[in-house]
Amino acid sequence: MKYLDLVNAVQQILSGYTMTLTLRQVYYRLVVAGLIANTRSEYTQLSSQLVKAREEGDVDGSRIVDRSRGIEDMSFDSPESFIEACEAALERQYVRRFWDSQPVYCEVWVDKDALSQVLAQAVYPFNTIVAPSRGYSSYSYLSAAAGRINRHGSGGKRAVIFYFTDHDPSGLDMSRDLQDRLAKYCSGEVEVRRVALTYEQVKHYNLVPNPVKLADLRSNGYVKQYGEQCWELDAIEPTELIRLCGLAVEALITDRGAWLAIKEQDKADRQALLEQMGVARRALGLPNDGGA
Repeated sequence: MKYLDLVNAVQQILSGYTMTLTLRQVYYRLVVAGLIANTRSEYTQLSSQLVKAREEGDVDGSRIVDRSRGIEDMSFDSPESFIEACEAALERQYVRRFWDSQPVYCEVWVDKDALSQVLAQAVYPFNTIVAPSRGYSSYSYLSAAAGRINRHGSGGKRAVIFYFTDHDPSGLDMSRDLQDRLAKYCSGEVEVRRVALTYEQVKHYNLVPNPVKLADLRSNGYVKQYGEQCWELDAIEPTELIRLCGLAVEALITDRGAWLAIKEQDKADRQALLEQMGVARRALGLPNDGGA
């Protein structure tokens, strides 16, 4: 694909979303549009061309992100900048444990770290944890998760884990592995529900396939059932992925009255914390232009 044609196509794709996209998501939108082939060489060429496009300002570099590598600068140039950061963090980080109001506890798990922030948009209104599992999770990761689930699910509360992985030999087996191991490590009942990808979704959305990696030890059983094609989670249109996740989580909220009550308490908590920020500003002799 010629460079200028690619730039125009990518700009059109990005303009259709308010969210940022990963390189892999842009790639699949181009494949679905029939503009490039679904091959490793095309993906490599796209990556190289988009580096050039972003370096030269032909494509807005802030719209394509690498979510697998995150570094957060926690240094400040003054007490005022720290307080301002704390005030901003209240909107993102302080949340009541909304699921305490329901008979079930919920988390969303996704195999791919790069898609965790996409799914986080879906569950933000529901104050739900999104856990990037990154393949088969280690004992340490699952042990920590079990401790968290046990804390939230104290008193015999059931836990539901909504799971998102590729539809390939390992991706399907990861659902089984996660179910078996969480059942072993958690003190209460845990159910792993696979939201995507499913074979029904593959057919419904007519997703672009990839060849099965026959080196995968689990490929024989997979090929017998599904053939020699597999599908990536990234192939689902991003807003549709968000919709599927949001619907799954919202369906678990059965006590609406209790949910609304804890939302009001969350709002009151935030206001009280902002008022305390105002006290801190006054103590430091700073302008009191925060939320207090």
